[in-house]
Amino acid sequence: MGGLALLPAVLLDTFFLSFLMLLVMYAALSIGWNILGGYAGYQSFGHVAFLGIGGYTSVWLFVDFGIEPYLTAPVGALVAGVVALLVGYPCLRLKGPYFALVTLIVALTAELIVSNLPGLNATDGIFLASPMESTLLSQVFLYELMVIVLGVTIFTARYVERTKYGLGLYAIREDEEVASTQGIDSTKLKLGAFVASAALAGLAGGIYAWFLGYVTPTPMFDVRISILVVLIALLGGTQSWIGPFIGAVLLRTVDQVLVLQYGGQVAQIMYGLILVAVILFIPQGLYPHARQLAREKLPTKLRALKVGGDSS
Repeated sequence: MGGLALLPAVLLDTFFLSFLMLLVMYAALSIGWNILGGYAGYQSFGHVAFLGIGGYTSVWLFVDFGIEPYLTAPVGALVAGVVALLVGYPCLRLKGPYFALVTLIVALTAELIVSNLPGLNATDGIFLASPMESTLLSQVFLYELMVIVLGVTIFTARYVERTKYGLGLYAIREDEEVASTQGIDSTKLKLGAFVASAALAGLAGGIYAWFLGYVTPTPMFDVRISILVVLIALLGGTQSWIGPFIGAVLLRTVDQVLVLQYGGQVAQIMYGLILVAVILFIPQGLYPHARQLAREKLPTKLRALKVGGDSS
């Protein structure tokens, strides 16, 4: 985290800062999504709904009360968590593709509701002034805030992984019916994971809205963000927070390199082919695959080194 926070001091450039901003945001969203989608196995395709809800909560507080988004982002997280609590109980009664479809409908419904809220005029677009006079310094400031969001998300995910709560989620992922027979309250655990995941997305949304500067419902509730978040997590591996982080770094970097080298449309085709190849041939994700290879190869090499040392 310290390295990410110090990167702007090394390369102070608007293009580079924009790239880093989106990379860190997608890492935060994917790690947060993984608390429910990876640990519990309930893969949501409507995660962007909570990004948008958190973002527009901050926008509304800024427009009506003049409170800066970096102060209201936690309020956006709270509102996103409350919405997740309200819709989570009925949604989490479904499983597999049915749950994924319903969460996608939730995202589309959230966009529709926000677009028609009286007094907000969301469809006309809302301008958010830069936090500082200099564009470059504004980007640095917003980037550092998003790094903080990423840090909070990683801390939460690691905490879940290392507690009985996480073990309960893993049991639900493996076999929910068996987990229930062992005394695990699957409904409570799933709902808690859903709320935490949504709140973390809402926290990122408050900073992302300010980063956009001119906010409309289309980018804030773009379903493609949800799809990319899922792909990032699947690419890196959903067994721990490290997988989605690796997936975000790789996908965002590869995407940017392809766009610069081949242009938008060709890059998107190549990008899609790379994703398909990885998911087909490494279905468990890159991080678990690398760990498995290390466990298989390292003992052999260590034994060889030991034999070589004895012979000498």
